[in-house]
Amino acid sequence: MSNKTSRVTYDYPVASPESSPHWERIVRSVATAATPTDINEDDGHPSKINSHEELIAQFKRDVASLSKTDRKDAYLKVAIWSCVIGYCEALTTHKDSSRRYSIFPIPMASLIRLVHDEFLPLIETIPSHDNNHRQKVQSLSNAIWKRCQNKSSSMQDELHANSLYVCLCGDVDGKSLDCFGAALSTVIGMNLLGYASILTLSEDHAYESHFLETQSEENPSKPTTSCNNSNNDYATCEVAIPGNTKASQSKRGREISETFIDLQKQSPRQQSRKNITAETSWLYMKDNAVLCDNAGMALAALVGNMNCDIDKQKPAGESGKPQVVSGALYTMKRDMLWVLYDAGCIDNFPFALMELGECEEHLSSARGLEWVDASEMLRNKGKDDATTKADETMVLQNEYFFLLAISISKKNYKDAQTYPYLYAAHYHRDAGREDQSQEYRLVESMRLYSEASRVASQYRYDAKDCLQLMKHMTTVASLIAKDILLLPKEAGGDGKVARTWKSRENAVAFATWLIGFIDSLLLWEENDEKQFVEILGTHHKHSLGKGFQFLPEDIRVTAVDKIYSQEEEHQTRQTAITEEELIYFKHPRSKRLSKGGMLIQALTKKKVVINEMVMAMPCISSGERSTRQRKRFKTD
Repeated sequence: MSNKTSRVTYDYPVASPESSPHWERIVRSVATAATPTDINEDDGHPSKINSHEELIAQFKRDVASLSKTDRKDAYLKVAIWSCVIGYCEALTTHKDSSRRYSIFPIPMASLIRLVHDEFLPLIETIPSHDNNHRQKVQSLSNAIWKRCQNKSSSMQDELHANSLYVCLCGDVDGKSLDCFGAALSTVIGMNLLGYASILTLSEDHAYESHFLETQSEENPSKPTTSCNNSNNDYATCEVAIPGNTKASQSKRGREISETFIDLQKQSPRQQSRKNITAETSWLYMKDNAVLCDNAGMALAALVGNMNCDIDKQKPAGESGKPQVVSGALYTMKRDMLWVLYDAGCIDNFPFALMELGECEEHLSSARGLEWVDASEMLRNKGKDDATTKADETMVLQNEYFFLLAISISKKNYKDAQTYPYLYAAHYHRDAGREDQSQEYRLVESMRLYSEASRVASQYRYDAKDCLQLMKHMTTVASLIAKDILLLPKEAGGDGKVARTWKSRENAVAFATWLIGFIDSLLLWEENDEKQFVEILGTHHKHSLGKGFQFLPEDIRVTAVDKIYSQEEEHQTRQTAITEEELIYFKHPRSKRLSKGGMLIQALTKKKVVINEMVMAMPCISSGERSTRQRKRFKTD
């Protein structure tokens, strides 16, 4: 059974899970185990969970108990819920519709026994290392990788491989662990062994961290790091390295900074490899990583990483057919995140807040449709400024979560995350595209995309380290073109035509932020003194020239005047674009967007023609343009 929208199909399978291979794997294998573990009836878990309401009630009880129990018992609950969630995800997301099943009933007792009978014995076989934390992490992560189904494909290509359940039962669907699943399983195991181990997350990677009481706990010659979210020094361990070769095993448990030392040794002549470190890397963002330093945050990371996609994920707008997702899993994820939000587990966790906002955007609950005052996040206010009724700016709850994620990222993570801006930008793009009376939202989405590229430009570029980040920027360029700059032809005709803006001021403001988006990408290249941004290539299908050509000449001319205008602007405290007030991008930082330069001149002509000379990298020392040409990127 499925429900459809124009962009998404929500799948609700009805086949009984008791006929699934996953049920057979966990129920029958536990029943036939030589020495099955006795699970006490007073542990608070029923033998079966028969409905969504029962599931959320049980989850709520377990979350509430986390603060009342010791760390080991708390992480035992994380282990159990990682198996429950992984099992439910496996049931509902198989690409073959004949192998998708209803979630309920959930064999809770069998999943608990799975943890006790298969995971606890696995970690208890880890040899003692005289309480050496790093060696223990290495041994445990090696055992976990040996236990799970290992495949030669990249972890980034593995879907629905993010849980302890996949580690133990990945053989059912031929799944291996992904980066998050490996780190989560290792951190759970370390805490169950009595170590204070912390799941550590960047925007696209996961690793292990642990606080140090004294410098002597580590090699004294190795520097420690003070995290922005803690006054303590801490060490890190790489764990998400696939494979069971000796080389792979030896790399696990190492300080993440050693990864970059290896890169420099492998490519000693590449200047970019010399410049990038764990601190300047987007993939690791060591100084601003999210430390899930308690079981509640680890549980939030687990729930937030639930992947509801059934089709391999494609960027919105990239395919003509609706994307198929699990509606049952989305509802489960949404309501679990609400429980964690109410318990205060995601107050410092932008990713979890964004995921809750996205769940509400997909399948709204009654709470998600409530209106919330977001005035404090939409305008700069002095600490003594009082808020009156007239100052209130009401937004839907899901938009509030996106705003809150941005606010927390700025406050607690030095504005080092791109995803809060991207999630919010996608939300406004969809809203503005679907309701033409809210055209201002398209301007706000462009402003947010510009903010995302600004954050990206702060990182040192390396092709491997920034692979996913570059893909995001390329996807954004595609979305801007297909969903904002272009509209489908009327009367059901094939193809698209340039958007006709209802408000000229909206079009001008949009154009300034499109220049802002490009400005940060140009600056990113200039900071690293090389050309690498795909969409800045003159032959790319979403190149700069092609995008700006969809805007009328007079709009482009006015926008360029606006960004260089020295006139005093109306003083506003707005930090975001609303229906009542626009804000504009000002003062480009890129040398190639200098006032009167060739690129600016090209943008203001009737026909926008941008060639390789216009885009050539300026020589840092002399200010002249480099004669080196940009590598041509594939456009298919």
